[in-house]
Amino acid sequence: MRRIGTFTFLILGLFAQAPAFASGPGTTAASFLKIPVGARETALGGALTAAADNSGAVYYNPAGLGLLARPEFSFSYNKYVEGVSQQWLAAAYPYGPGAFGFGLNYLNAGSFDSYDNSNNRTGSVSAYDLAAYLSYGGRIEPGYAAVRSILYGASVKYISEKLDTEKAAGYGLDLGFIVIPRVKNLKFGLGFDNPASSRIKFIDEGAKLPFKVKTGIAYAVAPDSPVSSVLFLFDLIFPGDGARYAALGIENLLYRTFSLRAGYSSFGDLSNGMNFGLGVNLAAYTGADLGIDYSFGSSYDFGNIQKLGITYKFGNPARGIKPAAAAPAELAATLPEPEPGVSVSSAAAPAKPAAEQPLKESGSSFKTLLGMLGNEDPEIVRDGINFLAALNDPRATDPLIALLYSENIDIKLAALSGLARQGDERAQKAVEGRLRDIEPRMRMLAAEVLGGRGGESAGKALEGALRNESDDKVKSAIIKALQKLNRW
Repeated sequence: MRRIGTFTFLILGLFAQAPAFASGPGTTAASFLKIPVGARETALGGALTAAADNSGAVYYNPAGLGLLARPEFSFSYNKYVEGVSQQWLAAAYPYGPGAFGFGLNYLNAGSFDSYDNSNNRTGSVSAYDLAAYLSYGGRIEPGYAAVRSILYGASVKYISEKLDTEKAAGYGLDLGFIVIPRVKNLKFGLGFDNPASSRIKFIDEGAKLPFKVKTGIAYAVAPDSPVSSVLFLFDLIFPGDGARYAALGIENLLYRTFSLRAGYSSFGDLSNGMNFGLGVNLAAYTGADLGIDYSFGSSYDFGNIQKLGITYKFGNPARGIKPAAAAPAELAATLPEPEPGVSVSSAAAPAKPAAEQPLKESGSSFKTLLGMLGNEDPEIVRDGINFLAALNDPRATDPLIALLYSENIDIKLAALSGLARQGDERAQKAVEGRLRDIEPRMRMLAAEVLGGRGGESAGKALEGALRNESDDKVKSAIIKALQKLNRW
């Protein structure tokens, strides 16, 4: 049986690209956890400590769950040598000022020959490794001059390993933080893997999960551009059971739909370190916020390694909008007068139904207004929002909802004001969702809008937001809104 255990840990050590772990059983616990998960994340070299902003944050940095605005689900699959595969499943659900997350990491080592201590073949055995994560990430706005937001999170993981009839199990804890300074488009990340863990005993030896410190930085260039934006990532990792190493990645998002990725990690010497990947978001084509990701890398021992992943975000998708010139003067003359800097009070109540207020634009005019939303000039975008909101056209709801996910706070505020004038249920739900926005000003505006709109749904959303709100100014805005609804 000793030969089986040694062989298994050797295999897992090779997969983890860490030769130090291949020396024998007990050298480290749960080596499979060192294999990166997710196709997009792998293509970026695993450098996600400061940029984990989706359900994959469960694994890379649970603090990133505090950035989620909508529920989402992701799954990835990768196959190594024949019979050995890894599956990663993750889901996240926003709640209060953060989000809960769940992850499942499963490595199936397949079947292989077993030998006794005299090198006699005794048959074949199978093996698998599994880790289940339960996470929460939230945020606070400390009000510091240099810091806009601090995200925090934790993941509790249960680990189970099986080799033939032998089993091992244990627990671990991961902690993470992300700091968003007032410097635009910059983030800093800090993670601690396994500051607390149980001893995992496998066969006749055991070990604790290795402690690891992760630091990271992420910087985005032109994240609001409808044509091309670039994300730069860099991580420096300090494992407690090996030498420090670096990871970096770059992602180019084109037309808010196509992604080109490359990454590098200096972890171990069995891999050439480079990974590449592609991604496509099908929201603009299917109406569903469905993303497909692919990564490609190679190792000196196992050849090419490929991963395929899918991500689905529930709710209204942030659709890609192609850029276009601002609306010409003759078009603007045919539209209702926009309200630059729409006040909260006037925006709070929805406009008259479209049936009572005939539309003044043709189909081509409406498309031109959509083009304004994709302009690189934020002022033109805000003008487009005001024009669309004044039309009270139900077709404007989805584009306005999409702009709620802009990284430009002024555009987000304008879009929220525009949605306040839309009378449909989708707009109502979108405004209620902004009570969980990372920006206090968005939460304050959402509260005032809901106070003006009224209704049972608005009242329940405000009461729930008040229970979870930590910012005093936002609390005050929510209370005022509840007073308008006679619920305070």
